[in-house]
Amino acid sequence: MRLVKQFIINGLILTVTSVTMRLLTVAFNVYITEKVGAAGVGLFSLIMSVYAFAVTFATSGISLSATRLVSQQIVRGSGKGVRAAMVRCIIYALIFGVTGGVLLMSFSEIIATNWLGDIRALRSLRILAFSLPPLAVSAALSGYFSAVRRVAKNAATNILEQFIRIFFTAALLVCVSDKGIEAASVAIVTGMLLSEFLSFAVSFVLYLFDIRHVRDLTAPPSSDLTGRLIKMAVPIAVSSYIRSALVTLEHLLIPKGLVKNGSTSTEALSSYGVISGMVFPVIFFPMAFLTAFTGLIVPEVTRYKETESSRSIEYVTGRIMKITVIFSVAATGFFAYYSDVLGTLLYDSAEAGKYIRIFSFLIPVMYLDNTTDAILKGLGEQFASMRYNIIDALVSVILVFFLLPPFGIKGYVLVIYICEILNAAMSIRKLLSCVKIKLHLFKMILLPCLCMTGAACMTKLIFTFLNINYDAMIVTLFVGFAVLCVIYTVLLRCFGCISDEDKTWFLNIFKKSRKKSKIFVKTP
Repeated sequence: MRLVKQFIINGLILTVTSVTMRLLTVAFNVYITEKVGAAGVGLFSLIMSVYAFAVTFATSGISLSATRLVSQQIVRGSGKGVRAAMVRCIIYALIFGVTGGVLLMSFSEIIATNWLGDIRALRSLRILAFSLPPLAVSAALSGYFSAVRRVAKNAATNILEQFIRIFFTAALLVCVSDKGIEAASVAIVTGMLLSEFLSFAVSFVLYLFDIRHVRDLTAPPSSDLTGRLIKMAVPIAVSSYIRSALVTLEHLLIPKGLVKNGSTSTEALSSYGVISGMVFPVIFFPMAFLTAFTGLIVPEVTRYKETESSRSIEYVTGRIMKITVIFSVAATGFFAYYSDVLGTLLYDSAEAGKYIRIFSFLIPVMYLDNTTDAILKGLGEQFASMRYNIIDALVSVILVFFLLPPFGIKGYVLVIYICEILNAAMSIRKLLSCVKIKLHLFKMILLPCLCMTGAACMTKLIFTFLNINYDAMIVTLFVGFAVLCVIYTVLLRCFGCISDEDKTWFLNIFKKSRKKSKIFVKTP
């Protein structure tokens, strides 16, 4: 129970960080949209889809591998093993990071001309190539901080990176405000490059200070750490390459499919930009509250797995799954109810509001899939998770190719729904075969949905009775959010979705344990 409390407290620390970062990201996306328009956002999203594949190659599974390798040495009580593992992880990251940068630089013209069909992407791709080596090493260091539970250091670095990126990008965009989409794209990626280098520098300094406090106990390092790293990272990397390549292909096919449906090139980029660059950042914003916990699941579940503590695994899994469902249903209700207000307030776009409502009903599936994947990785089932992601990506490519030309953007919406449900179903099925937990369909899923529906109806009645002015969008949004959450929580409590045991468990999270942590890495 003490470890569970520590896990949740660390999660709460990271939640504040994640929410701050997502707020900055959404605000930054709003700013970018105002500067470059939906078509500019579409072009930048295409560039980032190629860059995502380059990042996948540069990191090549190093973050998760570093977390698991260091966690294993912590369980053994080997300080030398931790240091030796990180040396190998950093070298591995440098090799793939430098190689990825060279390849992206070499093939950037071919990618811009033949893949993206837009030469305006060339300079942005070349600039992004320089960010891959520091990004890869930062991924390895992030894995280390997760393993040793240094959540504050990861949090500080991430927030700093976001602030640096926003500051430099905003400054550069002001300088090129009248020079077109290509110049704006270059300004954005230059801000990303500077933020990656400075973030890496901060992370590396924090790592050097932290690693000095690792105590050497009697246990020797695991034998053949290099072999262990390769066995962990390479299969993850290869699977990631396949999935990332398929995802990149999917994103490249989307504008082409919309053009075949009758849209112009600019209209296709705009439609793609609205969904990928405007709607999804908003839809995924609440996931910041869960990302903190899911990021900590991997090292914690890995420790339980190493010590064969199946009851702890079942306990953590059950709690996190329940939290995810309750929270995601709340997010669905909020976005479905206030989609028009959000679209107008954030982007001055009725189209964005429409798609926020459409995709809001997919939120429980997406959030639950994210949590399930994190648990599977902690259990050492990352290859199963990657296999499902590859199947998902392959099905997406096939459906995009066949459905977008005849159905246009409606076909794309259908593709997203089909693939997200397919991926979540496969992942949850695998988790239930690994962990003995019971998911009560009515009490865990259907009842929260009914509670949210009731909360939304009651909120509407209250607003109508009080004659609250819907033109005051910010007031409507914040007051409505507060009322909706309060009523939803009360209904959950009344109908037994939140039990006395859940309440006690949650309150105990904030009670400080007087016992000192037995982890052998001392706090500096």
